[in-house]
Amino acid sequence: MMDKATYLKKLEAEVEQAQAKLADWKAKAKSMAIDGSIEVEKAAEQAAAKAKEVTKESAEKAEGIYDKAVAEAEELYDSLKAKMKDLGDAGEDVWDDVKDGVENQWNKFSTSMKNLADRFTS
Repeated sequence: MMDKATYLKKLEAEVEQAQAKLADWKAKAKSMAIDGSIEVEKAAEQAAAKAKEVTKESAEKAEGIYDKAVAEAEELYDSLKAKMKDLGDAGEDVWDDVKDGVENQWNKFSTSMKNLADRFTS
């Protein structure tokens, strides 16, 4: 059997070892937390870069679609203006025939403008 003093010294040594282990575990946990933060930051940066790339591609695609739609509407407008001029220049004998062409062109232009408006407001 151990005497009291020896027992206390042994117990103190074991407590010191436990404290050393605890300090080591705290240091490892802190290091792991920092490593985890670094990994999270890297993942966030990669996700942000990918989102930026996808957004840029989408914006370029949308710009192309809108540019094409605007160009088509402008062509229809120019054609409508030409038909309206023809209508103004038409004699009374062909006025009804020319008017039908103007109305047809107006319907195409109106539909194009509505579709374009829908794209811009969506």
